[in-house]
Amino acid sequence: MSTRGEMSPPRRRRRTSSPPASLPDDEDLLQEILLRLPPRPSSLPRASLVCKLWRRLVAEPQFQRRFRDHHGKPPLLGFFLQDNISCPFVPMLDPPDRIPGARFSMPPHKRHRIIDCRHGLVLFRSQRQSPRLLVWDPVARQKRRLIFPPELDNGEMYIINGAVLRPARGRSSHFQVALIAQDKEYTRVSGCLFSSETGVWSNIKTLQLDLANRCMPQPSTLIGNSICWLDTAHHDHPQYAILEFDLDTQSLSVTELPPHLEAGYDQLRIIKPGEDGGLGFIHLSHFHAQIWKRKPDCNGLAVWVIDRAIEFKELRSNCKGYSLTLVGFVEESNAILVLTASGVFMVYLQSMEFKKLSKLWVFCLYYPFASFYPA
Repeated sequence: MSTRGEMSPPRRRRRTSSPPASLPDDEDLLQEILLRLPPRPSSLPRASLVCKLWRRLVAEPQFQRRFRDHHGKPPLLGFFLQDNISCPFVPMLDPPDRIPGARFSMPPHKRHRIIDCRHGLVLFRSQRQSPRLLVWDPVARQKRRLIFPPELDNGEMYIINGAVLRPARGRSSHFQVALIAQDKEYTRVSGCLFSSETGVWSNIKTLQLDLANRCMPQPSTLIGNSICWLDTAHHDHPQYAILEFDLDTQSLSVTELPPHLEAGYDQLRIIKPGEDGGLGFIHLSHFHAQIWKRKPDCNGLAVWVIDRAIEFKELRSNCKGYSLTLVGFVEESNAILVLTASGVFMVYLQSMEFKKLSKLWVFCLYYPFASFYPA
């Protein structure tokens, strides 16, 4: 007991803990929240572990279409190699977003050569006696085999390259395949387009062209609504040119590169869109590069002009006495892939920032693979 005059100790007030935050249960609100998750491969799988409602929402095909539409540009997951033996997939993301190479391994058919990769699809050409095409969706694990149009593979004409794409920038289940062939005298090229929606090849379009030899099997570049390949035109000296196939008119055209940029192994070129979305290319020699674009001259005729010059000083230390080698172009990121003695680097042409993707040192064609991957 306390005596009079003594103060009783103050009673401690019991702190009332705030109730735990509850997850929103309105499905429309939840979808708007989930749509804003980063488009990395681990985002939707992690969200699906929260509860059954979240798992159901992120698994709905309609939500996944909205997720792709919201982000627009798919992440770059890695790249395929064309090493004439197999077509291994080399992942480039860090865990937990890293896709195992075996997950996107080559389909169980030998003697396939990759010739293009775009919009989450890979295009192979069979090397068997009965040549065919294979369109492969590694994410959906779906394949579609196509037979060459007989007019382009008849002993007089030979398939030299192709391209695959989705008509609506990857938002459609349909796809298109463009094929280019040339005659054995190297005097003309022909092209046609396959649509999975109609299931037929278009009419053959032909262009007279004096070629130095068989067109080089470089990956294509999508510029606007045209597929472009690098070619070697023949005049007094071999000279590079860009072969363009217009997907709207399904017509062929050729644009020669500046005449002083002769074909040579010590100087490398790759097609890229210009800043205005028009035709352009990058020319690399050792550690110096020039970005070229088409621009009207004073008479209104389109001519080649140098847009800007680039020095790759930061990558020189990774080359160990070797020069840089252009091995690919990433359309979604406006970036080039360069091979050094230390591995493969991706260089963003706008900011000139670079990132090491792999320690591989394999001299072959590299096909970047970008796709939404809700594992």
